[in-house]
Amino acid sequence: MAENNKHPSESNSSGLTINKMAGVFLLALVLTVLFILPAEYGIDPTGVGDKLGLLELTEESDIKTDQDIEVKLIQGIFPAIPDEFDSWEPDVLGAPFSKTNNVAFASNELIIKLGSGEQVEYKALMQQGDTIIYSWSVNQGIVYTDFHADPGKDASLYPDDYFIRYRESETASSSGSIVAPFSGNHGWYWLNIEEHPIEITLSVAGFYSEIKELGRSFQ
Repeated sequence: MAENNKHPSESNSSGLTINKMAGVFLLALVLTVLFILPAEYGIDPTGVGDKLGLLELTEESDIKTDQDIEVKLIQGIFPAIPDEFDSWEPDVLGAPFSKTNNVAFASNELIIKLGSGEQVEYKALMQQGDTIIYSWSVNQGIVYTDFHADPGKDASLYPDDYFIRYRESETASSSGSIVAPFSGNHGWYWLNIEEHPIEITLSVAGFYSEIKELGRSFQ
């Protein structure tokens, strides 16, 4: 008869390892049922999650998701790639991708100084379909900015206090372009959130009749 040559200590070690693995698995299962399922998925088979307030975490997460979904993003459509093309009869690309103006484009470079906690608004007066390119930067630190537009003198045609937002940020610089979706004021609100004065250098070029400061104050 073949002898069993396994040392008793080896058998005990294997048994301890299996017991440890089983203990770890059991602990993970308990943690999942008591805490992870209620907090992450709103599943509370034991009722412990409700008593500890873990179900509220799931509700808060759902609220944030709903708020994100409610954001309305207005986007245009670029021309699709045609299946066929006749070089004798090309497509004519019109507004807002191409527009001919009867006047030369304007350009401005402005230095805007803001004390700590001071806010200001600069707007370019544009007609629907007009285009500008812009670039601005802060000499030291960052600034809060709300880049947006309102219909100005045509506000009576829109809901009360109507405006659209191009971008909201806290940054040291920004560059880009816009095509005016409606006639009115298009530009920037800046708030100096630093504890020292700052200077904003704004460069704008394109089609607009004027760009001016609409007001400033301290928060």
